[in-house]
This record gives sequence, C-alpha cells and structure tokens, in this order.
Amino acid sequence: MRRRITALAAAAALVVLQTSGAGDGIGGVRPDLLLLFVLAAGMRGGEAAGALWGLALGFAQDTFSAGLPGTGMLTKGLVGLAAGSLRERLDCENPNTQGLLAAGATLADGAAHLALLAVFSESEGLLAPLLGSVVPAAAAHGALLPAALAARRVLARRLARRAAAAAA
Repeated sequence: MRRRITALAAAAALVVLQTSGAGDGIGGVRPDLLLLFVLAAGMRGGEAAGALWGLALGFAQDTFSAGLPGTGMLTKGLVGLAAGSLRERLDCENPNTQGLLAAGATLADGAAHLALLAVFSESEGLLAPLLGSVVPAAAAHGALLPAALAARRVLARRLARRAAAAAA
C-alpha cells in the first residue's frame, strides 16, 4: 500500500512538472517525464501496470496540455503495454536494455504523435520535427531512464538500511 501511495505521489508530481511548461529542459530538449515513468512502471509491473499507468498519465497530460486530445493517452498506453510485454523477454534490469527501450519508445511515441498531428490537424511535415525534437529527446531518454532507475534502487537500499537500523 505504501508503494502505491508513493507511486501516485510521484506520478502527480511528474504531471505537474511535465504540464507546467517550466523551462526548455536540458540543452533545449525537454524530457517526457511521464513517458519515462510509464516505461519504468511497465518494466517493473508488467503489461497491465504499464498500460494502466500509460492511460492514466496520458489522460492527465492530454487534459492539462495543449495539443491534439487523446494522443497522449493512446501512445502512452501502448508504450506501457509494450514495455510490460517485453519485461518477460528482456533483461529489464540491464541499463543498456533500459536505455534502448527508452530511446525506442520515445521514437515510437514521437512518430505516432507527429503522424496523428499530420492526419488530424495542420502539420509542417514529419521529418523536420522528428529530427529536430524527437531524435534528441530519444537520446536524452536513453540516458535518463537507466540513471533514474539506478538512483531509485540506491535510494530504496538506503531507506531499507535506515529502517533496519531504526528497528535494531
């Protein structure tokens, strides 16, 4: 129960950070924190967890951000489902796997968003935005996800040691 509350609090904080529009990110690349959370949830919890987190966080992003409605929910739900299904087939504890999954998922998510924008609204094309924003974001996500998951493991170990020391 405590883990779920912590995950909900983290997800709510990420929604606020992602939808607030604060800053340009690192080097002009703004990471999709919600996508990274969905990937991590899918890799840890499986298909159902990944898909549910993807749908919920995609809905929140669609609700609080400008843009084509429903695209975040669709793409993040599918990415979470895919990450969860790959959990059994790949070593998701390996940082190389995590980085490749993050980069691939970012490319798929960005390409799907751009394709949906091209179909349902006025778009300037696919190649320029793909190369200008999606590819750099994929590279950033490939580095951020393994680092974030490693930091989470270190923090969990420290908290467990602190709880064991307090109990003793």
